[in-house]
Amino acid sequence: MAMTTADLRGMFQRNRVQTECIAVALLATVVFVVLGMALHRRMDPLRLDVGRLNASASEISAFRSAFKPSAGEADLATTSLPESLSVSVPREMRFSLAEDIAARAELSGLSGVRVRFAAPDSTPAPTGPAMSAPAVAVADYTIAVDATGGFAGVLSLVNHLPPSVALQRLSVQRTKTGTQFRLILAVFEAAGSNQHG
Repeated sequence: MAMTTADLRGMFQRNRVQTECIAVALLATVVFVVLGMALHRRMDPLRLDVGRLNASASEISAFRSAFKPSAGEADLATTSLPESLSVSVPREMRFSLAEDIAARAELSGLSGVRVRFAAPDSTPAPTGPAMSAPAVAVADYTIAVDATGGFAGVLSLVNHLPPSVALQRLSVQRTKTGTQFRLILAVFEAAGSNQHG
């Protein structure tokens, strides 16, 4: 039983209300699908931003929950001079100072600690403490500390640095293995001892 064009036209005229409703419903479906796809494309960058914000919020909450107040100097198991006598360090003691800083970094919870001597940093050097005698000056070298870990460990290390060094620069880089921190430390020496050696 083949339908002709005239039969179809007659059927549409008899069921005109239903035909118009079906046509309007199909048109609305097509419009909603097109609008939904466009909205979905526009929402992708927003979803990425929300994901980044959620990751940052979870990182902050993890930091807050994992943060422990730094231990006292006695807990660091390092023997050092009283602070009033160790504001400056002799050049001959720089290797001992580097070992002490590496030990403090590891005790602070940082891993992959690497300490090396470097040229003076391009940022302005911190001012030395004002003392009557002996005079203190910034050394002609810096100590660079590279380590992986969390900000809580870096904060603990900075709070427990020997008094003969001061944080000059802190840089952070996120890598596949974790967060990599680089601390540039200025070293205080007795004035007049800036000799190469």
